[in-house]
This record gives sequence, structure tokens and C-alpha cells, in this order.
Amino acid sequence: MKFLLFGTGNMANQVMEGILNLKRNIEIIGVIDNDETKHGGKFFQYTIAGPERIKDYAYDYICILLGKNYADVYTQLVYGYHIQKDKIVDRFFLLKVIMTEKYRESEDRDIQDTISFWQKNNLSFFNQFEYVPARYEKVFWDMENNMPFILYERKRLYYPRNYDGFFVKDDELYVVSYRDMEQHMKSPHRYLTDSICFEEGDIVVDAGAREGDFALPYIEKIKKLYLIECDSGWVKALQMTYKDYKDKVIIVPKMLSDKVTENSTTLMETLGNEKVTFIKMDIEGAETKALSVSGKLFKNNNIKCAICSYHKKNDKDDIEKILKKFGYRCSESKGYVVFVADPDIFKEADFRRGIIYAQKDCPNDLAFNLSESVDQ
Repeated sequence: MKFLLFGTGNMANQVMEGILNLKRNIEIIGVIDNDETKHGGKFFQYTIAGPERIKDYAYDYICILLGKNYADVYTQLVYGYHIQKDKIVDRFFLLKVIMTEKYRESEDRDIQDTISFWQKNNLSFFNQFEYVPARYEKVFWDMENNMPFILYERKRLYYPRNYDGFFVKDDELYVVSYRDMEQHMKSPHRYLTDSICFEEGDIVVDAGAREGDFALPYIEKIKKLYLIECDSGWVKALQMTYKDYKDKVIIVPKMLSDKVTENSTTLMETLGNEKVTFIKMDIEGAETKALSVSGKLFKNNNIKCAICSYHKKNDKDDIEKILKKFGYRCSESKGYVVFVADPDIFKEADFRRGIIYAQKDCPNDLAFNLSESVDQ
């Protein structure tokens, strides 16, 4: 399969550094850029040409390796150079081709199911084998407190005033929600299972709370809730969302890590001797750090855990190793995440498990495969 690449910036560098070692039967036949000062120069081993040279190449696809200017270049190619729309692809299409080739002989059923799914669908973050569309949520405005919110589970879920994901449609303000996709039963990013679930009287930690939608539907049955979130905009939104539950909700405006500093905290520092029963953790790759200094907390309690394991290449193994040392049994969510936000994703081109589930005393739950999860 022959690709003509358009773009020579940071994104193109990340892509090229990865695919040179992984391309197999993928052939890069040339590089195009709009910047005339680059024409004739080198991008890796390729001579950079202007778009007027596109007609000289025999390609299967033109892959646009641009971020914010993608739409402009797409328009330029379609209406200026009359390139067929189905010949123009983005970096995720290229990544899909690379990963399909890399894992074609894999015996992992989830990987083969994903590759089959990709034959008729785009690569995505979640890749569950059932299409779940994003949803438009209407945004309302709390004029008294000057804060935007949506209605979620019949409750107000607030957003920062400067949130950049709002858009206008038919003279109404909306935000795109991926919640249904992220927490679909077949999603590799699903936090809850039949046994890793909320129960009456739970003491819950939501580390990396963001908008706080994880615990909000269950707030009535939760005894106490710790929301750990370091983004000041989301902290203000959380304060508004949970303002009627101040008797049971503690908001910790710091990042969770392995050290106590002005801006960071640890589970032990935050919780002390609290009898925690549930921890959800999605803290952008700091999961292993936070867990590594929390042995006393985990050993002294039987905590239901849902820990994100995709931010770094080896997170799954590192997180399981720590939790097993604490006496916990581990399993994985179904399917795989493709963590496209990783700047090294083209270098690794790897599938990653989304969530590690863990607890000490595990009931009979299909989400757990103890024969594979427990050290022999």
C-alpha cells in the first residue's frame, strides 16, 4: 500500500519515527508540504515537494499529517487539486493499517476481533465491537452562579465557564458527550462490572474526577466520596455539581502522586485511616506512582479497584504487580484501547488494556479470570 504524506511538522516527525521501523508492506513514496521554504529539502530520506507535484506520484492514499490545519489542507486537495475524497486519509487510518499488519498473526482473540471491526470502521480510542455514537448534550446556564451545566441522571453536571468543547447548533449551546461510548458494556474503558460496582454505604475515591460524572448517579447510596482533581476549572465545576452533598463529599484540589507537595498528594495523606471500599483511578499515567506508596491503605482494606492501565506502555504489568503484592486479585477489561494521545503511538503501535479491576475477595464474576490473573 503506497502512501504520499502531506506535512512535515511535529506530528509528521512522530509518525515517521515510528513507521520507519514498522511499515512492513507499507511504502512511503514521497512527502508534500505547503511551505515553499522547505521544498527541495529533506524530511528523513525524502525530498520535500510542493502540492503541484502530487500528480507525479502513483499513490493509494494521501495521508494528511496535520492537526489544526487538517480541514484546510483537505479542502485544498479536494477542491484545488481535485483529489478523490476516498483517497485522502488521516494519521489514524495510517495507524490502523500499520497495526493491522503488525498484529495480523496474533492469536489474541480480542485483537483479532478488533482487526475485523476495523475492516468496516475507523480506528478509535475504545474500539468496542459495537458502534456507539457520541451524543449532543444541551448546555444550560446557571445565571445566578454564572456557570454552564448539562442535565445528567436528572442532576446538574457543571462545566468550567471557559470549557472549549461547547458549540452552537440551531441557536442552542451543546457539548459532545462520549460517555455512552466510554462506559458501554463492551468498552475497554468501562469502570464497572458485576462485582466492581457501588454498594450501599461505600466510601469512594474518584482520582482524576474531571466533571465528576462517575460517582454522581450513585451519590445517594455512597456514604462518603473523595474527588481528587488538580484542574482548577474542573474543581470549581465539581464544587457546584456536588454543592448539595457537602456532608459526604470532599474535593481534593491536587494531583495524586507518590509525594506530598504544594500541588500533589498521596492516598495515605488524603485518606489517613479511612475505611475505603472503592477506588477509581484515571490520573494520566501517574497510577503506578500513586499505588506504589499506598500499601498500608490497600492491605488494611478490601478495596474494589478500577485502575486505568493504558497511559504508558507497561502500565498493565506494573499495576498488576503492585496490586498483587498488596494481596489483590486482578483482571482486565474486555478489548483494547489504542492510546492515540501517546506521542510515541506510531513507534509502539500497540494495543493496551484499558482498566485493571482488582479486589481481595472476588465473587464469581465473568469479568475475572483468576487462573490468568493470580501469580502461580
